[in-house]
Formats: sequence, structure tokens, C-alpha cells
Amino acid sequence: MKKTILAAAMVAAFGHAPASFATNWFQLQNNEQPGAAPYTLWGFIQPQYTKVESSAVHGITAPAGLVPYNGQTYLGNMVGPDLTHTDQLQIFRARPGVRGVIPGTDEKINYFALAELGNNGLTREKHAVFTDASVTFNYIPGARIKAGLGRLPLGEEAMQGVQIMDYINFTSVTDQLLNERFVTPYTNTSRNHSPVLGVQFKQSKLTGAVAGYRDTGVEVYDWFTRDKMEYAYAVMVSNGNGIRFSDNNGNKDVTARLQAAYVFGGSGPKREDVMAYIWHQEGKRTYSGTDYSRVREGVGAKYLRNGLRVGGEYIRAKGMIYIAQTPQFNDLGGTTSATSAFEPVDLMAVESFNKADGYYLEAGWRFSPQWEVDLRYDVLNKMTNSAFDERQSTTWTLGGQYFYNPKLRFALNYEIRTVKVPHMDAKGTTGTQAQWTTQLNDFKTILDTTGNRLSAQMTYIF
Repeated sequence: MKKTILAAAMVAAFGHAPASFATNWFQLQNNEQPGAAPYTLWGFIQPQYTKVESSAVHGITAPAGLVPYNGQTYLGNMVGPDLTHTDQLQIFRARPGVRGVIPGTDEKINYFALAELGNNGLTREKHAVFTDASVTFNYIPGARIKAGLGRLPLGEEAMQGVQIMDYINFTSVTDQLLNERFVTPYTNTSRNHSPVLGVQFKQSKLTGAVAGYRDTGVEVYDWFTRDKMEYAYAVMVSNGNGIRFSDNNGNKDVTARLQAAYVFGGSGPKREDVMAYIWHQEGKRTYSGTDYSRVREGVGAKYLRNGLRVGGEYIRAKGMIYIAQTPQFNDLGGTTSATSAFEPVDLMAVESFNKADGYYLEAGWRFSPQWEVDLRYDVLNKMTNSAFDERQSTTWTLGGQYFYNPKLRFALNYEIRTVKVPHMDAKGTTGTQAQWTTQLNDFKTILDTTGNRLSAQMTYIF
């Protein structure tokens, strides 16, 4: 009975989806059940506490502009999005929304709108933004059409609703390769910057919100069932400009996903099934007047039955790869003298020969109606085309969830994190052997301070 109530509440949170279409994200997020009301107010809130086990950086030897950052805390150990403390309590997400069917259309047209009021990457420049604002037309058999701002048909982790995520934080590979950061070229001749000895990255500054796995455009999609098999597809043409409603160039992204599932039974987002999927995204980004190709693609599978969940996904990227803020510290300020601290800038690898990839494997066990334990391992290999610039991030996530009732859930995660410089003997493209060795040692000194992260989160769906 408790499992039935829980499943029904999850379905209600996604617009009262019928059991026959349950786990399909396209249906749950884009469509309404027959008989749905003209409007339904809903949403969720997620207070969150995060603490990183960090220590200050010591041992930076050169160049002179980097040495002043000895004694400071590396940004990878700061709590986002503010990046000012190693522990923080905040309202991380607060999303009110409305959805329903348009009266007088025989339920052929429905809409979905959701806003974000929390403190995260979507609201880094504005206190409130729309994350979703779309209308879906259900007139053409086999080709439903959604227009507006909404989720892209990417990987599984990027598509699922965050209010039912089994983990508090996204994997590094999904967050850094799919959650697009937007930048603008940056030049400041009054300050010194770190020398670039490997690939010649573009010096930039972050602008606007992260994409949040969303874009504005038109999506054609549908799903088909045959006995216990369910097949679904989606193709979306979009601006390539995140949650902004405007386009910033004349280019369009094309994102497509195919999936097939064998349904064991049940309903709701936790329907019991085994599913495999593949997806591809391609477009261009304009940087300093030049268009650069941006490609993302992946393949994955998941299994859920009798309380056991197992899944994984492989993702790779080419072009327009956000590297990091360098130096990875909060700015100490400075003058033009040789001994002043470098000014941090955001580095971008814009050319298509720049590559990254990664994967995650995860499992969960719902051993009682109210308790679940989770385990996840994820890897991100960034700049695999350049041994000097390559960095490898690995994270083990130990998690637990307590479902107090169908609308209230508590989660606790402990992440064991490491970031490595895998090729300490690599040669740069400029400079000398001594400079290459010194810079790689300094990178290692900074990244070796990466601390484990503890997160606690409450989710309340209203």
C-alpha cells in the first residue's frame, strides 16, 4: 500500500501521468493525462547543507603571480554557487510552477511553466528565472510538437527531474560537459595572468546563467508501445543559448535521442523496467566573431526491479569545453608589478580538436518502503587530446535516502573526490622543460588539496 501511494504521488508531481506511459521523461515533462485540469499549481523546495573537508594550499613555487595564493583555499573546495565558504546552508532550489491543458482544444494543447528562485547556477545573475516555459501540440500521430524553453533530450541524468534525483549533486561528467557555461572574451592589460604552456586556451569571463540542460526551440517526439516494449524518440532544434529566450547567433543546435525499454510493470518515475538509450547533440558557438563546433553525445542503460536499481552512461565531448577559472582561487587583487597576484580568468578550449569524456556507474537498493542506499562512481577526463592539459576527476558517492512521506524526502551524500594530473612528465607547447615541470607540480599541489564533500538535502514537493 505504501509503495502504491508513493508511486501515485510521484505521478501527481509530474502531471498525473497515466500508468501506461509512466517512465517516459518526454511524456512526464511535456504532456498531461486525459482529463487534466486547465491549470495545476505545483513545485518543490530543496534546502541544502554542504561541507567540504578542505585545507589551504601550500607549496606553490612559481611563477611569482601564483605564489601569493599560498595559504588560500582552492575553488574546488568552496560551496557553489557563491564560492566563498567551505560550508554553507542555503535554499539551493525553490521552483514554483503551473501546468495544464488549454480549454477548448480537446486536450490537444497543453503547457508547462516553472521558475527558479533558489541559489544556484541558474540564478547567478538574477534572483528569479524561468527554467521551463513551453506549449505542446498533440495533433499529429507519431509526432508531438513542443515549442518553447525546456529540457534538451540529452542523457538520463540531465533529463530527470531534480526533485526525484537519487543523489544530491550531478556527476562531474554530466555537470561539466552537458551543463553548458557561457563565456565572453576577456582582456585586462592592467593585470597579469597565468602563462599558458599547453593548448592555447581562450581567456574569458563567465556570463549569465548555466544552461541547466535546457534551451529554447522546437522538439518533435513521441513514444510507441508493443506488448511490454516501449520505444521513444525526440529531435529538438534549438538556439544553443541556455535558458535565455533569445538567440545569440544565426546557428541552431540539433539534439536527438532514441530509447527502448522493456517494462516489467508498475508506474511513475520509478516504474520497473530495463532501458537503453543513445543521444547526440551538435551545434556551433560564436566566440570573438568566429563559429566553433560543439558536439556532445552519449550512450547508457538502466535497470530497476524489486527495489534494485543499476545504471550507467558514457559521455564524450568535442569543442567549446569549459576548462576552469585559472588560477582556481578567489581573486586577491593586485597591481601591474611582477610580484602581484595573477587575475583569475575563465579558460575555454574552443576548437573542435579539444576533447573530453567520462562515465558513471551507479546502483541503489530500496530495502524498505522508507529507506534506500545508493552508490555511484563517476570519472571525468578533460582535455584528453593534450597530455600537458589533461586532468582526471574521480568521485565515489555514498548515499542514503529517507522517504518520510510521498512528498517529503531527506538525502545524505558523502563524496570521496580526487583530481589528478595524469601525465606529470608531459611537455607543453611553449616554454621550457623547467617551466613545464614547475607548472605541472604547482597544478598537482593545488589539486591534491581537493577535499571530500558532505551534503544533506531535504526535498518537499507541493
